[in-house]
Amino acid sequence: MKKLYLLLVTAWLTNPVTAQDLNPNTPGLSPHTRKYLYETGKEQPAGEIQREGYIYKRLPDGRVTIASLAKIGNVSAAQEALDQIGAVVGTRAGNIWTILVPVDQVVAYTRIPGISYIQLDEPVFPYMDAARRTTRTDSVHMGYDLPQAFTGKDVVMGVIDFGFDYNHPTFFDTLGNEYRIKRSWELNTTGTPPAGFAYGHELTDAASLQAQGTDNNVQTHGTGVAGIAAGSGYGGTTATRCRGVAYESELVFVGVRRELIAEQWRQGGFSDFVDGINYIFNYADAVEKPAVVNISWGSHSGPHDGSTLFNEACDSLSDAGKIIIMSAGNDGTDSIHLQKTFTATDTVVHTFLKFIPTATTSPGNDYKRTWVDIWGEPGKAFCASLSLYDNGVAGNHTDVLCTVDGIKDTFLISANGLDTCFIEFIGSPSEFNGKPRLTVVVHNKTDDDACVSVTGTDGLVHMWNEYYFYGYIDRYSSIFSKGGQSWATSGDNTHTVSDMGSAGSVLLVGAYASKTGYRDVNNFPRSYSGYVTVGNIAPFSSRGPMADGRIKPDIAAPGLTLATAVNSHDLAYTPTGSSNSNVISEFTHPVSGKKYYFGEFIGTSASAPVASGIVALMLQANPRLTPEEVIGIIKETAITDANTGTIPATGNNTWGHGKINAYAAVKRAAQQNGVYTFSGEKLDCVLYPNPASGFFTIEYTGHRAEQLQLIIQDITGRVVTGTSWQVHPGMNREQVDVSSLPAGTYIARIASKSGSVHIKMSVE
Repeated sequence: MKKLYLLLVTAWLTNPVTAQDLNPNTPGLSPHTRKYLYETGKEQPAGEIQREGYIYKRLPDGRVTIASLAKIGNVSAAQEALDQIGAVVGTRAGNIWTILVPVDQVVAYTRIPGISYIQLDEPVFPYMDAARRTTRTDSVHMGYDLPQAFTGKDVVMGVIDFGFDYNHPTFFDTLGNEYRIKRSWELNTTGTPPAGFAYGHELTDAASLQAQGTDNNVQTHGTGVAGIAAGSGYGGTTATRCRGVAYESELVFVGVRRELIAEQWRQGGFSDFVDGINYIFNYADAVEKPAVVNISWGSHSGPHDGSTLFNEACDSLSDAGKIIIMSAGNDGTDSIHLQKTFTATDTVVHTFLKFIPTATTSPGNDYKRTWVDIWGEPGKAFCASLSLYDNGVAGNHTDVLCTVDGIKDTFLISANGLDTCFIEFIGSPSEFNGKPRLTVVVHNKTDDDACVSVTGTDGLVHMWNEYYFYGYIDRYSSIFSKGGQSWATSGDNTHTVSDMGSAGSVLLVGAYASKTGYRDVNNFPRSYSGYVTVGNIAPFSSRGPMADGRIKPDIAAPGLTLATAVNSHDLAYTPTGSSNSNVISEFTHPVSGKKYYFGEFIGTSASAPVASGIVALMLQANPRLTPEEVIGIIKETAITDANTGTIPATGNNTWGHGKINAYAAVKRAAQQNGVYTFSGEKLDCVLYPNPASGFFTIEYTGHRAEQLQLIIQDITGRVVTGTSWQVHPGMNREQVDVSSLPAGTYIARIASKSGSVHIKMSVE
């Protein structure tokens, strides 16, 4: 008790507002106001929005203010003091006033004697708004201290998924008028394929999309993902409750159809995703717009070092203005990884395959299937075998199979002599990356425990338990376990980030909790507060590193729990459906009379589209950002707080580099719109809005007075207009009239005696 008392006393004495509170002539302060002062440490933000959790507003003269309520004791004294600090009074409801205070005057505000009590506004967090606030996307949408508001306009948002509702109101604009889905390619169906492909069915106009309705009437995953990334929120219970991040972007869908049967899983393979990425980027090229591709899918099949063919394909397809985002995975609490370093005296590791029923496992189901994917180091062979154990007693076992080319198909009979465990060993002494690989495929129809033993004399092996490979429904999950034996080894939850997202060009996204509770459509409260606290990493969020030592994930974004659209064709997501606890609101379309729903979405499948939406905002600010630049900006601008703890410059394997910061990332992207070097000096050039229909504004920050040449060229290089521009040290601003130019793509060239920069721009 003494230790607790001392800690409380220390916190009290170090609080910078304590002495002020003891002065009866100064206002009383709400806890939220005290928190602001305590976190600020009396050093006020310098003209920028910096404090998370407060309501900021920009005045017409450009000043950023913080919103508050105040109880006034002496009207004349308070008004005089407020005028002196430049505060603006709004509503006067008796002696309760709404007041906007310049952010650099908050301390002075809290010392005005004529005010009795101050309460800096405490935000109300409605569902997706919570995600937008914690990522500071709301500031981007409002354009605070940015060249313009950014909403994803003229950026292509591609989503490769399944269960899209082509008619959902959220895929129209914010007024419900303009249809934003430009096309959809349904891969696993028949019809007219897109140019350059020989399978699937492409829908390229609003009429055919709306007539089709959906690519999959028993799934809602794709609708939820797309709604988070880019939904307008139209049809939600408030104007913005379920609004996505890049809510004015163009939508292109690729439907990887997968029904709720095990066999259908195999129809969504790596090549589908490669084709889907290419399809989306091709469309973006055709309309001359940047694009983001969201993939909220994953796999542990591979060496987790960025060397698979799929990884290479991602690297090849990615380019300036072509960015791929993937979810890190939901295996953060699953012991699906194990590693072992062999020596001459430590030559074996044993682990049991523990099969765990899932929510979809039928009673009596013996469909216990998995595979163990084992990767070694180049030139260092290893071997494996499998044994059955009945209540800790060893039974039948396979031969020892080593990393040589070939497949060994075998089986073991259970201790009771009635059931069978089927096993395949698939070996290779040197895979595409030079590493030996041995995959053990297991279908255990027995009640015995299966134990995998791996042996070697030198080198490191990594093992992954690919438990979801064989189907979505009526399955068991599988982890590595000691199986009650002291000589066996359990798995761990490191290296559980998806191999699919291990390419260097891919932004891999973990998940944290932006909120933990909501009320469903039937007004029942739902809460995850016993699972995770707000602001903390979601336990399910997969951990790094990659097998080659790279820190992963790259960043964390809100993934529990987010409001978004659901597929109206999936009857589980209705007030009386089996997933009604996830449904939060319904909307009856005023024209069709059809009901549409919004629901809560959880997982890194949700956090990835948050990041995808933010990247779309970045590309609106700077359409030519490369994958390396996007990932670098997101890492450099990440938020760290009490929940993330101190994160090294290299990141860590839980949070990556912290929480994604839309505001700082978009601002940096805009600043890098035309960052270049003249004679070793780094200078900034920003052009906005882009595209525009009448005038462009160019902002140039330099170090000296000089004359620049501002030239506009068409796409062939022909000069269409130009002028001289006298600039001074610091920031310069110039408006360029392009109202007489035909719609199209142009290049703005800003040149001095020591260099030039070119910025691509569009005239509407």
